[in-house]
Amino acid sequence: MRLLVFICLFFSLGTAQAQSETLTLKKLIDQFNSVVFIHEHGKQGREPKPIIKWEKPIVYSPSGTLTRDQVKKFFDLMSRIKRLTKLDMRMAQRGEKANLIINFLPKKALAKKTKPGINCFGNIKVDKKTYRINGAKAYIPSDRPDKTDHCLIEETVQLFGLTNDSTVLKNSMFYEHSKRTSLSVSDQILLKALYDPRFKSGMKKDEAQGVVRTVISEIVKKASKKKK
Repeated sequence: MRLLVFICLFFSLGTAQAQSETLTLKKLIDQFNSVVFIHEHGKQGREPKPIIKWEKPIVYSPSGTLTRDQVKKFFDLMSRIKRLTKLDMRMAQRGEKANLIINFLPKKALAKKTKPGINCFGNIKVDKKTYRINGAKAYIPSDRPDKTDHCLIEETVQLFGLTNDSTVLKNSMFYEHSKRTSLSVSDQILLKALYDPRFKSGMKKDEAQGVVRTVISEIVKKASKKKK
């Protein structure tokens, strides 16, 4: 069956919080292509890139002075990402080296690490031969109520291979002017889709299009059946 429009699609994925969003299969595919196959900070600005993704266990850790609320939001986000991607993820134990670190810094300290006007940013270490992610860090302002929560969501999720902003879906965290502080329905679909095993690290946009349509269609149909 050809599924074109999904109205008020609930995509809770085992959580108590259901979200709704009006989507089309075409927009989801366009969004995936815009976010996954482009790097917004290439040597000459936005540049095309193949799929990059984690294929090794992730040992993660927050760094800096966090409030109790920030700690909760960090661990809630990592739990949500783990459910969506099915990756082997766990918190670093004392003395253990993490390969994914979220740094919370006061805005003055953060300003020394980046260009003026940049509120937060992330770095990803990618194996140039396999295009697998080996490590990643994000830098989040710890004392910006207007930016902290959005930066945490955006920069952390981008560390998983969703590396570009987009203008396709305004309700998405990846929308260029988004101020979202939670993952939208489409954001969850994209993250879940990227970590489907049919997508391989190094896969280029043209060769991936058949897989993109198949995987996203399957995710949406499964979610639609749960709704019923």
